[in-house]
Amino acid sequence: MKIKIGVIGPADSVKQIMAVAKEFPNTEITPFTYNYLEEIHAIIQENDFRMDQWFFSGILNYSYAIEKKLVTNLNALYPNMSGSTFFGTLLEAQLENNQVYKRISMDTITNEEVEKIVSYYRLEEINYFNRPFQSYADQEERVEFHKELFEQGKIDIAITFIWETYNELKRNGIPVFRVTPSYLSIEQTFRILVERAKTSRYKNAQLAVIGCQVNMDTSIEDIHYSFRMKHKEIELRRTLLFISEKVHGSLLQIGDGLFLIFTTRGEIGPLSEEELLSVIHDVKEQENMELLITIGYGETVSQAEQHVRKGFHHQKDQHHPSIIIIDEDERITVKHGNDASVSYKTIELGESWRNKIKHTGVSPGVVHRIFSYSKQYNHREFTAQDLSRWLKGTDRNARRIITLLEKANIIEQCGEIQSGIRGRPRRVFCFKEDEELNKGGN
Repeated sequence: MKIKIGVIGPADSVKQIMAVAKEFPNTEITPFTYNYLEEIHAIIQENDFRMDQWFFSGILNYSYAIEKKLVTNLNALYPNMSGSTFFGTLLEAQLENNQVYKRISMDTITNEEVEKIVSYYRLEEINYFNRPFQSYADQEERVEFHKELFEQGKIDIAITFIWETYNELKRNGIPVFRVTPSYLSIEQTFRILVERAKTSRYKNAQLAVIGCQVNMDTSIEDIHYSFRMKHKEIELRRTLLFISEKVHGSLLQIGDGLFLIFTTRGEIGPLSEEELLSVIHDVKEQENMELLITIGYGETVSQAEQHVRKGFHHQKDQHHPSIIIIDEDERITVKHGNDASVSYKTIELGESWRNKIKHTGVSPGVVHRIFSYSKQYNHREFTAQDLSRWLKGTDRNARRIITLLEKANIIEQCGEIQSGIRGRPRRVFCFKEDEELNKGGN
């Protein structure tokens, strides 16, 4: 089956991109044009199920689709338009008008990129004004940036990467040229998307096992094959059969309270994960049972099932309903409903770390979750309140963990935060040897 890629952009950009598409005869590439950004909604919603990847003509429509959560950075990309591409457009403008332009305004690319190109090609005589890309929603500010500089006599021409900006400046009578991606950058983007699609198809074909384990809050009499337990089990089985049908899987019960759903990775998406989290809440409220759910991915049934059992082991560190997902690379992802998820790897700690953690009573998984959250939120320093929020636990438990890790010389106090006019300041901590954690590959 051919890889399918959808190309989205204004008509002229799509035409340019499709001219390069002929280099990929074994790939089905479909063009989609629009006049207004809002049309991207319908394009993707009507065609997403048919496409493996999306090729966006530029950063504007790409960022729009990302911010509107129509695509992710795993199934969409746009061609890189570097400073070299910009100066190619500048040369084009000079040749077309037979004039050397030294006063220009530009947008979208970073200041660092412009400075690098100016320095490399020794173009210090060019007087330029740059406005790096910020958001798809700042079109008016971007146009005003160029317009104001032109009206003040500070520039001779404007150069933009954005189609909408180009058209608006033209309507205002401002000399403007538009940067378009080069043949090589379009070709490279296609190659990346094709490789992504192949990798995604391989992953989607991987085996997946959803493990559901029940802990029932019942009396001893209820547990021993009572009618009440059997009724609960039947209700749970009915719910899990519904989930199995949704993911085109097969449900298997292994002993009392343990169910496995066998399916493929491609059948489990964000919607399935949300439904599983809802099941956890519903079973707790309606049946008074604690349901633990983990998902294991693997190249074989045995590997996927082994990851499910590892997931149950890591569930003991969770204080709120969550789904533990372990993939073929041993990467663990914790899903908490609408909260941000966090991923980390179970790694083999160095000898010094093993010795320090061994007698603390704190599991390596908790240590790595703290470290992963600190990286994810860019918090090298953290407080007990940060830990309680990250671990979905109480402040008291967070303070206990901090005390144990501080005594073990794993973390150290590195500052204080005054929380208010009155009261003691909050202590701030950081890892003493975070380079050893980094060796493990978060």
